[in-house]
Amino acid sequence: MKKVILIFLVTLIGFMDFSCEKVITIKEKPYQDQLSIECLLVPGQVPKLFLNKSVAYFSSKTSSADLFITDATVKISSGNETDILKPSSERNPFLCQEEFFYLGKIPAVFGKTYKLEVVYQGTTYTAETTINQSKPKLNTVDYTQKFNDVYGEHEGIILNFNDTQNEENNYRFQMIRQVDSTVRTANNKVYRTECNGANKFTINEVGRSVYNDQNKNGLPMSFVIEPAYTHTNGQVAKVYLQTMDSKSAAFFDALDRQKLATYNPFVEPVFLKSQIAGCIGVFGSLNISEPIEFIFPE
Repeated sequence: MKKVILIFLVTLIGFMDFSCEKVITIKEKPYQDQLSIECLLVPGQVPKLFLNKSVAYFSSKTSSADLFITDATVKISSGNETDILKPSSERNPFLCQEEFFYLGKIPAVFGKTYKLEVVYQGTTYTAETTINQSKPKLNTVDYTQKFNDVYGEHEGIILNFNDTQNEENNYRFQMIRQVDSTVRTANNKVYRTECNGANKFTINEVGRSVYNDQNKNGLPMSFVIEPAYTHTNGQVAKVYLQTMDSKSAAFFDALDRQKLATYNPFVEPVFLKSQIAGCIGVFGSLNISEPIEFIFPE
C-alpha cells in the first residue's frame, strides 16, 4: 500500500511540474481609440488641460508624446471672458521626457462658474464646473513606520485636519519635494531615473485615493498616505491638503478602485464613468490648503 501511494504522489508531482503550463498567444482585437480629457481648475492658477487618445491595453505607445492630441480647439469661458488654451509642454525630470498639455493664460477665480469646450475632428465636447470649495486648513502632519492597506504594509504620512463645516468636501493628499536621481518609485524598487545626475529636481506627488467627509461635518479628520517615491532621512517636503468637487471626486475614486481591481482578481471589476459626455474625462475644480513643512524622520 505504501508503494502504491508513493508512486501516485510521484506521478502527481510530475504531472504538476510538466503538465500545468501552456503558452497562450492572445490575438489583439481591433481597437477604436477614444478622446481623454482631464482638467481641474485651481483658484489663482491658469488652466492646464490634458488631451489624449486612449490606447489598447497591450499598446507600446504610452508616452505623453504618443498620446497627446495637438490639433484640437480648447476654450474655457466664464461670463464674457474666454481663455483659449494652446498646446504646451514641460519636462518631467523623473521620467526624463516631455509632458504635453493645453495651457491657458487667465487664472481661475474662486466663486466663478466655468464652461469647457473642446472641438476635435468635428465633434464638440462640453462640461461645466463651479469653483466653490473653501480653502481647507491642514493642522498637522505626522509619520508612521507601518500601516496596512489592500496593497500590504507601508510607511505612511498622516494628514490631520478639521472638515470644513456645512460643505460637501472630498479630500486628497499632495506633497512637493526636491530629490535627486537616486529616488525611485515606492512600488518598484528597481526603476530609478538617472538623467539628472546629481542635480536636484522637483517631484509633485498627488494622492491616489479621495476621502469624503460624509457624517463628519465640521469634525476632526485624518488619513494616511504612502509616499509615491523613496526618500532619505531628513529630507524636507511641503505637504498640502486638496478638496475637490463631488463629480471629480467620483471620477478619481472610480479610477483608484479600477486600479485596485486590476491588481486583485478577487475585487469586483469597476467601470470608469466619464464626467464629460462622449469621451473619457473630467472637468472640475479643487482648492488647496497652505502647506506644512514635513521632515522625513528616517
